[in-house]
Amino acid sequence: MKTKTSDYNQIRIDLIRAMLTHVPFDGWTWEAMEQGAIDIGFEKKKTSSYRMKIFKDLFKNGSIDFIEMFSELIDLEVKEKYDLLEFKPERVSEKIKKIIMIRLNLCQKYKEAVRTSISLTAMPINAKISLNILYRTCNSMWRIAGDKSTDFSFYTRRISLAAVYTSTLLFWLNDNSNDNVETEFFLDRRLKGINKITRLKKPLSDVTKLANNFNDLKNTINIKSVFSFLKKINNIKNSSIN
Repeated sequence: MKTKTSDYNQIRIDLIRAMLTHVPFDGWTWEAMEQGAIDIGFEKKKTSSYRMKIFKDLFKNGSIDFIEMFSELIDLEVKEKYDLLEFKPERVSEKIKKIIMIRLNLCQKYKEAVRTSISLTAMPINAKISLNILYRTCNSMWRIAGDKSTDFSFYTRRISLAAVYTSTLLFWLNDNSNDNVETEFFLDRRLKGINKITRLKKPLSDVTKLANNFNDLKNTINIKSVFSFLKKINNIKNSSIN
């Protein structure tokens, strides 16, 4: 299959979108992708084994690549939806709250797919890609909110938001309230200190203030200390994914 880069990317997007209705039943598997491909008539004149070769060329790491692409698509949709708001919040904490709630509401119809992704992203073998996914989402949220920091606060904000977002995501997975109102109340409580995050300036005091947020986060991804996480974020920040 010979394709241009733009076509290649669009095929990946189309296949991920198509497989989502099958993930609750088949998981983030090649079978779910095959069923989605059938739904949209992808290479319908070819055999299943031929299509499988294409899938494995497009998503070399299998399930974790599916989840990464899905997360990227949601990141883009969050930005588009936020940009279309006629009245945007003024306070930083309210901006972040709005952005997180937009993301969770966009994911509502994919809730079982998100739930299924949690166990896969938590596996040690997927730690590096999982961290990339989390970093990209948190970085995107801060950029949407207007953050232009380049100093040490760049790191503190993303670590703190990662802790807030992951805990809220886990709460949301079990929230059956109308319009996710219980999740919103939970998020309000978690965001009480977010304004302080934007004013942090001194590196040593920053690290101390990060401790509580980091403790909430460290069991979600395979990291052992604040400093190892800062190092990982710095490597990601300076890599091509930015």
